[in-house]
Amino acid sequence: MSDLDFVTVDDLTELRELLLSSPDASSLRTIGLREVVSGDGALATLPSILDRLSIDKGSSITVVSDTTPKRYHDMDVLDAVIEALDQTYRVNVVHVAPEPLAAIVLADESTVAEVVERVRRQAPNCLVSVGSGTMVDIGKVVANELSLTHVVVQTAASVNGYADAHSVLLVNGVKRTTPSRWPDALVIDPGAIARAPIAMTRSGLGDQISMFSAAADWYLSDAVGFDTSYSPTLASLMRRDFDELMAATVALGWGEPKAVSRLASCLTLGGLIMGAAGRTAPSSGAEHLISHLLEMHADAERIPSASHGSQVGVGSVVAAIIWRRLRERLCLGNVQVGATNVATREHVLNVFAPLDATGALGQECWSAYERKATWIQHHLDDLRRVVSEWPQHDEVIGQLLRPADFIATALRDAQAPISFDQLSPPPPANVVSWSLTYGHLLRDRFGVLDLAELIGAWSPQDINDVLDELRELAR
Repeated sequence: MSDLDFVTVDDLTELRELLLSSPDASSLRTIGLREVVSGDGALATLPSILDRLSIDKGSSITVVSDTTPKRYHDMDVLDAVIEALDQTYRVNVVHVAPEPLAAIVLADESTVAEVVERVRRQAPNCLVSVGSGTMVDIGKVVANELSLTHVVVQTAASVNGYADAHSVLLVNGVKRTTPSRWPDALVIDPGAIARAPIAMTRSGLGDQISMFSAAADWYLSDAVGFDTSYSPTLASLMRRDFDELMAATVALGWGEPKAVSRLASCLTLGGLIMGAAGRTAPSSGAEHLISHLLEMHADAERIPSASHGSQVGVGSVVAAIIWRRLRERLCLGNVQVGATNVATREHVLNVFAPLDATGALGQECWSAYERKATWIQHHLDDLRRVVSEWPQHDEVIGQLLRPADFIATALRDAQAPISFDQLSPPPPANVVSWSLTYGHLLRDRFGVLDLAELIGAWSPQDINDVLDELRELAR
């Protein structure tokens, strides 16, 4: 039996049929990812994958990768990809290095534009992206801009964005989820992902566990009428294999290949669900806002930040605490929605001014928040109705959430960070407080931070109390 006997090709027919038969099928997007190829030796099947994608032998293939070495058995992942392809195709490589003074590759406007142009000059028939989240996000944009068949070779089980139709880009210094395009094929080889730094695997668990707080935010946005895309089908499907993953968190913490493959499978499903939703809301709520602000602050200072998923994991514990406190307050009744708590343009610009002296970053945040602020001012009655009818919504939200101690235990079992001071590197305490205070100003989505702010439940004391509870859980 050869390694290739362990490779499976999933054309996602079962998932497509499930979504088509669901009660909310009419609101869901068609999945554009054609196949997921996984298992030991999946990298060696790249020529077969390209053949199924109608890429003729002898065609020009451009491989895009960053410059960080990545292990694949006894060689580098990039070398393994080239070795698999160059007997059948003409292979060129575009290496993407961090900008001067930057610690890592950033998916900002200049980097993306440069990679698009470098790939364009090679006029390939197909693009192969090799790397973790940022490289794949860049690859999706390049493939979309140049109308190229796109194969993603995943090198870590670190985020859930490999399998969706979006890219997280830096726009004027602001993290923005931007429509790009589905990959045509996703390759997941345990020989690569199980050899990624263990911190990246633990980061993937943090990204995956965000589904609980994110789903509650998504439902809340639908309940108040701001974003009526909430899908019970997708929220339920997101959790399909989660119990099995939770049973493997200890093994995941030391990188056991089967556990890492299980995590990668869950992350892939999460990406597909975000793509079907047409938005990242199924797995991106308050916890991601907190992480994005931490990253933006670090980027502005040109210093490293902790991995995205590790920050999201900590943010998920925080979001669970915030949700519990908010639910308790709303269930007591006699809660008022205050329109005066909506931020002004001047306030938003002042909040983000320290990150960018030009003001472009603050204006980018205001352009998104302004839409939400305007909506709030015109829908105060809808917000007050939801608050007055809270018990019926609380029942649904309670089913979507998981307690903070459940999330903290899962992270602890995997030896992943639970609190901000356990992140590597840990952000300064004042930056943490800033991120929690102003996370809701980042984008035009309505969530738990917005509601807490509107009912006067997000004061500096509230934030300190949340952080105190977080520290207790992390002990």
